[in-house]
Amino acid sequence: MKSSLKYIISTVVCALFIVLLAVRCKDNENAKYIDYTTTNKDLKFSDSDFVGTETCIACHSEEYNQWKGSHHDDAMKIADSTSVLADFNNTTFTNQNVKSTFFKKDGDYYVNLENPEGEFQDYKIVYTFGVTPLQQYIVEFPNGAFQCLQTAWDSEKGAWYDLQPNYTLRSDEWIHWSSGGMRWNSACADCHSTNLKKNYNNETSTFNTTFDIINVSCEACHGPSSKHVDFYNQDLLEGLTPPKMYMPTGMESQEVVDKCARCHSRRSQLTDYFDYNGKFEDHYLPEALSHPRYERDGQILDEDYVYGSFIQSKMYHTNVSCRDCHNMHSLKLKETGNALCINCHLPEIYDAPEHYFHEVDSEGSQCINCHMTGRTYMGNDFRRDHSFRVPRPDQSLAYGTPNACNGCHTDKDAKWASDVIIDKFGPDRPDHYSNHLTKATLGDMIAQKTLLMNESYPALTRASALDMYSRNRLNDDMLRELLPLLQDEAPMVRFHTISAFERAESTNFTNQIYPFLDDPIRMVRIAASRYYHYKNIELFEDETYNKAHKELQNYLAVNADFPGGQVQLALYHQAKNEMDLAIKAYQKSISYDVFFNQAKMNLALLHYQEGDLDAAEKLYIQVTELEPNYGYSYYMLGLLYNEKGDAPNAKKYLKLASEREPHIPNTFYNYSLILQGEKQFMESIKVIDNGLALFPNNERLLYIKVLALINTNNRPAAMQVCQQLIQVAPNNQNYMQLYQSLMQQ
Repeated sequence: MKSSLKYIISTVVCALFIVLLAVRCKDNENAKYIDYTTTNKDLKFSDSDFVGTETCIACHSEEYNQWKGSHHDDAMKIADSTSVLADFNNTTFTNQNVKSTFFKKDGDYYVNLENPEGEFQDYKIVYTFGVTPLQQYIVEFPNGAFQCLQTAWDSEKGAWYDLQPNYTLRSDEWIHWSSGGMRWNSACADCHSTNLKKNYNNETSTFNTTFDIINVSCEACHGPSSKHVDFYNQDLLEGLTPPKMYMPTGMESQEVVDKCARCHSRRSQLTDYFDYNGKFEDHYLPEALSHPRYERDGQILDEDYVYGSFIQSKMYHTNVSCRDCHNMHSLKLKETGNALCINCHLPEIYDAPEHYFHEVDSEGSQCINCHMTGRTYMGNDFRRDHSFRVPRPDQSLAYGTPNACNGCHTDKDAKWASDVIIDKFGPDRPDHYSNHLTKATLGDMIAQKTLLMNESYPALTRASALDMYSRNRLNDDMLRELLPLLQDEAPMVRFHTISAFERAESTNFTNQIYPFLDDPIRMVRIAASRYYHYKNIELFEDETYNKAHKELQNYLAVNADFPGGQVQLALYHQAKNEMDLAIKAYQKSISYDVFFNQAKMNLALLHYQEGDLDAAEKLYIQVTELEPNYGYSYYMLGLLYNEKGDAPNAKKYLKLASEREPHIPNTFYNYSLILQGEKQFMESIKVIDNGLALFPNNERLLYIKVLALINTNNRPAAMQVCQQLIQVAPNNQNYMQLYQSLMQQ
């Protein structure tokens, strides 16, 4: 780095940092500046250095004063008497038989708790993390990692509390305080400091993480500013063009949201570090909507950091952005209560009892309580859903999703709430993507296709539907219908469309994917490169392919400190037939998190394909022991025993799989096939119906139900189900022929 400071925590280095900062500011005052001309308007941020927040005060004192004391300012600080809020006066906190003792020594702050080996050890607190409603504390580990304690300080109640109060965690579990889920370098750092570079070495499993400014400073949002400062320190400015800032005034609303999304979203990193060039999707891969990350209708369930909710909303699509409600420097709401909402919404219509049907100035009259329900995360942090949706108790009845009405009226059921909505607003609800998303998450291919093909729906919901749809068996006709989506203006849609072609068995669309190796957005280029790599179509003589492939390799390396990142590395090596490296990556993933089932499942399958059935069986059984309610391990054991010719165990484990989550359509399919093979057709139909209750319109389940009905001589029912099958897959001529055959009988 040109000007970054590596924070090796000691009193001497911290003092040195303050001296260096003072020197830098003084140098800025006395420097001799070059002449700028209008040609500098295309200046790249890589040409600038970070100068520190104090440098901004002279010209931006109002913005600085608003920022000072904000959550961005207090995002991370060196632990000292001015930053530490918690009680370190020899206090103890115990939960799940885990005891932590907090004390001070020689002016520093310490905690005594069990280390990963189960022995009690003193750790020095080096950083504070956040301020309200909770403050966390960070200690240093030998491998360059910094760990956040599981015990946090409730800064509103003034008490210690456990972030995971209901779990007794193993040290080899991802969310144990000493593991990756609580590792500052991996899980937190990118958004809490300025110019963060993680610098993870996969070979040595060590970190050399650096940052320029400890907290979320002015330059975290506006970019490195040395050239900006240099320009305005000139004597003559007339006729000259100042360097471009990363987040200037006058940005389009959706650009504001996308720039804030860099930290306020669930996403994976695509690049080594954020260099302030390109768009959001050039550096990050946003997560799709999936259950149980989100509710089935897209409401928040797990933490989503706002972006995933907000871009579902009508607000976002009518050019409302973060800055319309929040002061961008203090982060506070510009107004409170309904006063904020009626800046855009007519008060005589919406801020009236005729709209909210509650007493004036009651909790029920507040817009946010009906349209921004919330959940509490990290034990005490209440956050509101930014998808701004209307209450849908009718969906609660059908799918078990929450609604605002029953969130307050806990003594009533969803039927009562639905009846009230019908009474007040009539029986009809406007078309909304959630009508289809609820079904799509349950495997309904018609709902998935309806979502992904409707350009009026939010891009995130369409991309999410593509992600679900692509997990079905897609034939060439189905893939051909997706081709227009490759030209969609939303990068997320293009990315997931290419991923759908990658997951499909067909390689007949390779030429259509090639142009996206040179897509304007890095996320899409990586998807195209991955398509070619996983299809074993290497184009190493092609410069365009090589550039995109290098971006793919970099993405894999950047995420290698995550269990899922190691799985992606393993899949990459498998595609290259580098099985030893793949096994090593899977094993490393499991060492990161003993409960990371995907790694065990993939490794077991690899062992099976290599002929080591015992190793595969051992891994599957291990998963059932660690997570007895995890259905996928039972499903794979059922398939394994079926391949071994062990029908009793195959039936046993497929039955167990059908009774557990996640529910898998193929569980019901394969279980039914075994039953049909034993001539148990009526029992087979019961199993199929159980599957169809969870996955309506599933093509494979419908097909084997037709077969079972034919074998029970129930021709009318077989014809009825066959008609449904034709509706689900109208391009499959075999189904039409089957129907005609039934008609002729």
